[in-house]
Amino acid sequence: MDFELNEVQRLMANTAERFAEKEVIPWLEREGDAQEMISKMGEVGLFGCAFPPRFGGSQAGFLAHSVVCEKISMADSGLRSSFNLQAMTGAYPIMEWGTKEAQDNYIEALVTGKKAGCVCFSEPNAGSDLAAMETKIEDKGDHFLVNGTKTWISNGTFADIAIVYGTTDRSLKAKGIVGLIIETDQKGWMPHEIDKLGDKNSPIAEITMEDVVVPKENLLGEIGGGFKVAMTALDRGRISVSTGAVAVAQACLNASVKYANERSQFGQLIGKFQMVQSIIADMAAHIEAARHLVYHAAWRNDQDLPFSREVAVAKYFAGEVAVKCAGWAMEIHGGMGYSLEMPVEKFYRDSKLYQVGEGTSNIMKMIIANDALGYKTANRPRLKVPSQFKDLE
Repeated sequence: MDFELNEVQRLMANTAERFAEKEVIPWLEREGDAQEMISKMGEVGLFGCAFPPRFGGSQAGFLAHSVVCEKISMADSGLRSSFNLQAMTGAYPIMEWGTKEAQDNYIEALVTGKKAGCVCFSEPNAGSDLAAMETKIEDKGDHFLVNGTKTWISNGTFADIAIVYGTTDRSLKAKGIVGLIIETDQKGWMPHEIDKLGDKNSPIAEITMEDVVVPKENLLGEIGGGFKVAMTALDRGRISVSTGAVAVAQACLNASVKYANERSQFGQLIGKFQMVQSIIADMAAHIEAARHLVYHAAWRNDQDLPFSREVAVAKYFAGEVAVKCAGWAMEIHGGMGYSLEMPVEKFYRDSKLYQVGEGTSNIMKMIIANDALGYKTANRPRLKVPSQFKDLE
């Protein structure tokens, strides 16, 4: 098992790093909007690592996706969600489970950033328990009709294309779940922005749907098969989420090292004090471990191997590391860490998302523990694998 980046992965990483320096940092300084950055990231191919050329991708793989996502997320954690919405939980389920019409209509538009995407799992009364969804999906013969409310929807305020999960019959629980592709430019689609603690550059919305019309060709998989579509999407999405957590942690370390080598107290740089060095060592070790866990999960996916357990471990551990490193960075910065003048207060706010978003730490621990105890195996035979979608022409 070798996680040394190959030539293509290094090229993608360098492209993302240059993009972050030349585009993301100036964009942050002038407080640009997320739509603009999604379009620019799509134009240079940052969302396309896991997609074949005919869908606007580079076919560099999931490990490359992780590397690119980390470089951008280090500059701004809020942009991390776009790597899910435009790729992992957005376009990829359409490639895996969508009709040819849906693939032709939506994948390239999302991957290249021509259209913005969002994914609608959570509801006011259904978060971790997806089988408890209340959003109603009715089969009207030549179309579906959708009614319900979704909440905590990243980029939901401006998305053009949405992947929405709902139920045909709540009594069927998981077996009643359906996944649909919805075009949001219709009067029944009503987003309302929700303010939040961190990741300010990824606006969150509550979305009400009243008689939203969806053509039959926009069904993902089959009626009643939406739960497995959702679960495979979430596994893939956790590659991006855990990568974002590593990126926040690394940003905390970078800022702390810089400050420790600039700030003097008692006649010497604070980096010379053993307690500061102890914190820096803890940060570096935790980040290295988290990154390797993420790379391992992404690598297994690239090899067509089951990776649900590995990505749960990576997501859990990396989320905890992000929060720890944000706290440690605040300690090193002292009073300045509490100031809005320094970046660590932003990292502190952004880090908490990685313990609660797209599978809470407790849910990840349940997956890991149930697998370890033999109650429920996490890595089951895969229904679809990445090599099925390779297209070198």
